[in-house]
Amino acid sequence: MLQKNLSAAMKVIRASRNQSITEFSEDLGIARSSLQDILNGTGNPRMDTVEYIASQLQVSPITLLSGSFEDEQLQTALLLIQTIDAVSKLTDSQRLEFAELFQKMILLLNSESEKTPDNTPDKTTKDSSPE
Repeated sequence: MLQKNLSAAMKVIRASRNQSITEFSEDLGIARSSLQDILNGTGNPRMDTVEYIASQLQVSPITLLSGSFEDEQLQTALLLIQTIDAVSKLTDSQRLEFAELFQKMILLLNSESEKTPDNTPDKTTKDSSPE
């Protein structure tokens, strides 16, 4: 089961990077044949190898082994993990600015989702303005 989960996660990551097996193995610092075995679900890497691969990808080993995501969900989870990691490296003022911009984006997306197909406000949503 873990081999299948690792294989699926690695396939999604490689596809998201649009890399050949050779390019991906070079980035990871593992032999091409070992990577191919992992991708085929026939490899049985030791835990320290999984931890090494995870560190090269800047993700948790659990992310690679969990198998709790479909391909698209795994891509989203990996992007979220990478974003959280990047934000954690920002200064306090940069994190505050990121949070403010993120909130604006969420509000914008929410307001767009409340419009009807003809781009007018949906009359069925609650309006908080006084009448």
